[in-house]
Amino acid sequence: MFVGIDRGFFGNEGLDVKLKYGVDVEGLVRGEADFVGNDMGHVAFVRGADVRRVCGHSTRGGEHVLVVRSNFDRADQLKEITVGGEENIIELRNILAHYGVDLDRSGIKTPKIEGSHPKQFEAMKRGVGDGAMLGDPWWVHAVKLGYKNMGSGRDYGPGLPTSGISVAAETIAQRPELIGAFVRAYVKSIRYCRENVTGTLETMLKCSNEWGVDDLEIAKMVYDAKAPYWSPEVNAEDVAKLLKLTAEKLGKPAPSAQDFLDLRFLKEALRDS
Repeated sequence: MFVGIDRGFFGNEGLDVKLKYGVDVEGLVRGEADFVGNDMGHVAFVRGADVRRVCGHSTRGGEHVLVVRSNFDRADQLKEITVGGEENIIELRNILAHYGVDLDRSGIKTPKIEGSHPKQFEAMKRGVGDGAMLGDPWWVHAVKLGYKNMGSGRDYGPGLPTSGISVAAETIAQRPELIGAFVRAYVKSIRYCRENVTGTLETMLKCSNEWGVDDLEIAKMVYDAKAPYWSPEVNAEDVAKLLKLTAEKLGKPAPSAQDFLDLRFLKEALRDS
């Protein structure tokens, strides 16, 4: 997203894209944003939200890491873990299960910190909570400061790709040209990220500098860990497995991947790029 804005890919499609933090899929349906890029589109769809996945982001899921204060030796000692959103809860549940702790029965509090990972990181340094579910590069910073890495959702979850771009079905029906332009730019942005390391790192540092992240070494560590998996493409078979698994956990019938995915814009963008 940052590269698409900073390097002009969205602008070249006539789009003035602005990032808005804190909008979930329900907010997407209410019209608070035109697109949502997070890990919850499939969960909201299983729950009945009329949304579609129009392109992917990464070929693997569970990117957030549970980091805890150094004085904790066991997961059953934890009383409060801050999260940035519901996707963190799902990953946290899988991580704690690995250590024999049932999140839903443990009494562990999971307060949501507005502003997501940067604000969680700041709160943790101020003494809030016993730990936090952090994404890149925040968990890297935390470990450098002496916090313990207790694993990621990818380590102890299904590892299926969960993140992507979700759009309200109504928006697709009413403004298909907007979806097409966005996806074309997004495909070019991801390709740039994969092929132009220096330029991507420059954008990463420029956009994260306001959060206090100005370390090229950490930016490169994050890039090396994540860039090989960046992809706009969507594996329908993996999505079907993800929907089935999610439906089982929510006690709902599993919807069809074909009903959730609307990949015509992605296919066109990939064909023409």
